[in-house]
Amino acid sequence: MKALALTLALIVSIFTANASDAGINKKGKRAKSKTEQLKAAVTSQVNKHIFYPVQGESKNIEGQADVMFQVMPAGDVQVVLIQTKNPLMKKFIENQAKKMKVGKDEYVAGEIFKYRFVFKAKS
Repeated sequence: MKALALTLALIVSIFTANASDAGINKKGKRAKSKTEQLKAAVTSQVNKHIFYPVQGESKNIEGQADVMFQVMPAGDVQVVLIQTKNPLMKKFIENQAKKMKVGKDEYVAGEIFKYRFVFKAKS
């Protein structure tokens, strides 16, 4: 009975070790999942396209917005929801989001990511 228990323990430990090594890349770091890779790609697009507008101070584009983006099959990033009290801020985010696109090999169609933007004029 002890031999059976030891054999099962050995099999389980080998399986667990192999399963944990599957997520390791060549540099010894944990490989990112497709969702993590996509999140990084979307965040890169957000940082590139959604910024405090230079003309914001004169147009009063200030405030906070909670935004949900969805990645479409062709790699386009679409706005699902924008919650803000400032209509100028909403329009700015919608226009900038139209420019966002991730590589087709990075996407998982249908994934939704949430972001919070806070625009403040420089004092």
